[in-house]
Amino acid sequence: MLLDGWKDLYLPILQLLKPSLHRGSVVVADNIKTFPKALAPYVAWVRDPLNEVYSVTLPLGQGMEYSVRL
Repeated sequence: MLLDGWKDLYLPILQLLKPSLHRGSVVVADNIKTFPKALAPYVAWVRDPLNEVYSVTLPLGQGMEYSVRL
């Protein structure tokens, strides 16, 4: 799944669709470094191990958060 739209909706969209994502599903969120304040809740959520997601910021363009559903 690619998230590249209204930054405030990244987290609600992922939380809504997470039950439909299979193990190994990939979510890429664009512009992580361009909008660090707006995307801070999203990054914090995908990096919390309790949410069953592994995530890292890739140094591509303005930063892409690459997350995998565990």
